[in-house]
Amino acid sequence: MASIATRTLRTMDDPFHKLLDADTRADNITAAMRIDSPIEPGPALIPKARYISRDYHELEKQHLWSRVWQQAAHEDDFAHIGDVVPYDIVDKSYLLVRTGEDDYKAFHNACLHRGRKLRESPAKGLDEIRCAFHGWSWELDGTLKQVPCAYDYSGLDRNAERLPEVKVGRWGRYLFINPDPNCEPLEKYLGDLSSQFKVFPYERRYKRAHVAKVIRANWKVVQEAFMESYHVLLTHPQGLTGGANDMCTKYDVFGNYSRAIRTGALEGLGVPEWDPLPGQNAALVRHPLNGWVYEDAGEGQVRVTTPKGKNGLFTATGKWLEGELKDANQHLCILVGGRKVRGASLSQGDPMAIDPTQAERLNRLLGEGASPRVLAAEAFRDSLRKVIPSIADNIPDVELTSQVYLTVFPNFHPWGSFNEINYRFRPNGDNHEECIMEVMLMAPIPDDGVYTPTREVHQLDIDDDFVEAEELGVLGPVFNQDTLNMPYVHQGMKASARSHIRLAEYNETKIRHFHKLYDKWVDAYR
Repeated sequence: MASIATRTLRTMDDPFHKLLDADTRADNITAAMRIDSPIEPGPALIPKARYISRDYHELEKQHLWSRVWQQAAHEDDFAHIGDVVPYDIVDKSYLLVRTGEDDYKAFHNACLHRGRKLRESPAKGLDEIRCAFHGWSWELDGTLKQVPCAYDYSGLDRNAERLPEVKVGRWGRYLFINPDPNCEPLEKYLGDLSSQFKVFPYERRYKRAHVAKVIRANWKVVQEAFMESYHVLLTHPQGLTGGANDMCTKYDVFGNYSRAIRTGALEGLGVPEWDPLPGQNAALVRHPLNGWVYEDAGEGQVRVTTPKGKNGLFTATGKWLEGELKDANQHLCILVGGRKVRGASLSQGDPMAIDPTQAERLNRLLGEGASPRVLAAEAFRDSLRKVIPSIADNIPDVELTSQVYLTVFPNFHPWGSFNEINYRFRPNGDNHEECIMEVMLMAPIPDDGVYTPTREVHQLDIDDDFVEAEELGVLGPVFNQDTLNMPYVHQGMKASARSHIRLAEYNETKIRHFHKLYDKWVDAYR
């Protein structure tokens, strides 16, 4: 079991409420945004066996994936009645089927004759579900349709040969499944999750991109990298904008889900001020904490220079090649020397970033005394007025200038406000040392109702670069920074002399909350 010691907990609740009070649309801030629900005080010691032990993987198969609600598909995956989508989890497989205009079912993805998977890939517009091995077929609702050479199966009870179903639930146009016939309803499991999205609910979003990639690490190792802002200091230092350091995120826990709100500077000590670089871009970056300058030297190499003039040459993964400076930040080497996103700038994806021309116009509109946060919020409203003019003017600043990211136990991560990111993490088949990381970008459905969702998953091979998924834009290099760490975390846990890992009291709230639930679902059965 995870052990928790009693301590006094420092939170970001008070400075966050001051930020809300200063919002130009304070009257429109939702009740959920104002709730403080911090986790109980104290760090947690988590057994490393949860990540690296095959025994835990087997416990998860028996007590987690076979019993818990899990996000399996999205309505946009099904353009027509008869569309089917397989969902694989560990050694099990399920088949989701659109059976009517607004009806969906899920079945165990196995033929009742000899057990072949009924579908190993999605299909469109089927009028039956037919096994490719011997041709047994079923209607879309699961009733037996045809048995070739039926005379050879005397006494066959056709009613008993109906495809076994699993429970289906729906939230925000997502489809969830639960293999446990005695599970609680999805609505009860999710609790008040929808209250976190009152400004713009997920029913008004469509899937514009879906990318999947295998990572050489346990699924929990990988998803936990996306559950806190603490790693931004070293892994994404280019994101330390607005004077923000690690203490700029508010964390809360609610039943089966948790929330983080990264706002930019709240009460952090900030970062040092450095002279601006000429034309800073993805090929020329200054580390905001120590002032080291990273410059693309071509051919996958990076020149790093300190404020005192020491320099060295490194590969795009941070390996020293030559020079007096022998060490560098691997993640900035990847950003500067790795593959680039065509036409992208470092400011893209930063909710607080606006270009100088736009800032000048907004300063004229709002007055020279407007804060960077107010300016950034109005710039974002400008873009949203083109898509959802019905609500754009009423959106609070905090919804436009923060990164609000939630985790629904065990593995679904919908982001809030108007950030498009959603994640799902699951084991790569029955391999507990690899996982599938999926990124879904969920865009606002325009007020005119005209949109074209993606119905395909862009599958990246295990050694592919995220930049190859051009639909991810500037997120591609950022994911490269993240995934550099993960195999080494998995390997490091094996190498560690300790039997546990240690979680911070507050900055790793969401991970602590996950493991508290993991205690209940998995560890209780050891």
